[in-house]
Amino acid sequence: MRFDDRLLTVLNQPAEDRHDAAVRWRQLVDLVARAGSNSASPVVADALEAIRNEARWVEETIRAAAARAVAALPLPLGLLEYFATDALAVSAPILAAAILDEHQWQVVRQAANEETRHFIATLHPELSTEPYVEPAPTTGKVESLSPTPEPAPYAPPSLHEVVERIERRRRLREGPAGPAIEPPAALQAAPLFRWECGPGGEIVWVEGAPRGPLIGRSIARSLGDDRIDQEATRAFAIRAPFRDAVMAIAGGGALAGDWKISAVPAFEPSDGRFAGYRGVALRDVSAPASEMPSRETMPEMLTDPDSLRELVHEIKTPLNAIIGFAEIIEGQYLGPADRGYRDRAAEIVRQAHLLLAAIDDLDFAAKVHSTLGRTRERVDLGALIMRAADEFRRIAVELGVKAEVVRPRGEIAAAVEPELADRLLFRLFNTLVERAERGEHLYLSAQTMNDAPRIAMTRPKSLRDLGEKELFDPTLGGEGVHGRFPLRLARGLARIAGGDLATSRDSFALVFPRA
Repeated sequence: MRFDDRLLTVLNQPAEDRHDAAVRWRQLVDLVARAGSNSASPVVADALEAIRNEARWVEETIRAAAARAVAALPLPLGLLEYFATDALAVSAPILAAAILDEHQWQVVRQAANEETRHFIATLHPELSTEPYVEPAPTTGKVESLSPTPEPAPYAPPSLHEVVERIERRRRLREGPAGPAIEPPAALQAAPLFRWECGPGGEIVWVEGAPRGPLIGRSIARSLGDDRIDQEATRAFAIRAPFRDAVMAIAGGGALAGDWKISAVPAFEPSDGRFAGYRGVALRDVSAPASEMPSRETMPEMLTDPDSLRELVHEIKTPLNAIIGFAEIIEGQYLGPADRGYRDRAAEIVRQAHLLLAAIDDLDFAAKVHSTLGRTRERVDLGALIMRAADEFRRIAVELGVKAEVVRPRGEIAAAVEPELADRLLFRLFNTLVERAERGEHLYLSAQTMNDAPRIAMTRPKSLRDLGEKELFDPTLGGEGVHGRFPLRLARGLARIAGGDLATSRDSFALVFPRA
């Protein structure tokens, strides 16, 4: 079947409801993206018109998933123009991957909305801000015309070319500068930097530290006097994430010494090929005891909250992409899928949303930690649980559990941010009620004990025989890991607030400082 015939088949396909319309729209985008030499076909023009007109019936998450799926392809200019008119959340992957000449970028920019124009300007600061004007046709006799050269076959840029492009853009943003002045060693020795390596393991991109001593170093094997943990090399061999592997940099420069590196593997969205690793490095040195926060009161991961918040943002982007692809399978947007695949996709979506909620908690924890030292807010724990009582009962009923909130006696004032106390309360309640057996009766109360305000909740029967290690140790495997992570996270958030998550045989309690 010829390309135009395939496209006509989809164009003539009836769409009886929104689901059918979304499936047809997604198929049109996928076919037009692969038009290649057929881009000038009238049928492609009709398909582009249908894509523009029917986009309003397609949910943004589906449009964004379609954009991610074709972003790595050399797209027809008309399709790029359409995506430039869509929301930036949809068009960003397409525009970031596009390789166009200045005239083509000007055409796309003229079609784009204001938000997208700013994005294009950020990606390509070298482009002229003047609107493109088509040159006037020449008149008179033309002696000779050179034949139009055939366009070179598309070849995606190498990782080296991408790094060079990033460097050029950075220099353009910074503008002309005088002679480079080497900063003092103390300024070069940053406590954290981000890095990326290619599929061979050599570091090709660095941010937050001098590039010279790092570019070309390998995380896949030890070279010369440089050393890398076997944990990292084993993980690299099987394309697995790793955490806190030691990378020792030899020499006497500002970056010399031991670093703890953590990273996740990256894969090409177009064909799934391994593309390297993306990660962070932390200086593995201990601060004086008087300067370090207590491990009991401050989680180690929050020693640099700004970097953590940035890392959280970087994690959410691929996680949202995973959710999008799983929803495509679950919703059969690209055609029929086996029931088993749909069930697995639905489970991926569910688990990914749970992980997103946990990531939001980490982001919030970093935000709270960055404001430590300011005047602490005050909240009445009794009023807090009474406001949430109806919602708690509704959640419990859906799970076949009975929840009862005990009315407090008087005010129970705690020195904690109200938003943090509310978030902790719901996180703990949801974690415990999900582990309760059907028909189990749980009580929740606010009280003052040993001069410390607290919110206490009945410990479900399924957790009563577990000790501290079984409840909180992240190194243990098995089914219990799904219950341990939210409990460990709740305890970490409580400790950020200067409190704790205390346990007894019959209850859990969020303990806060007294106001």
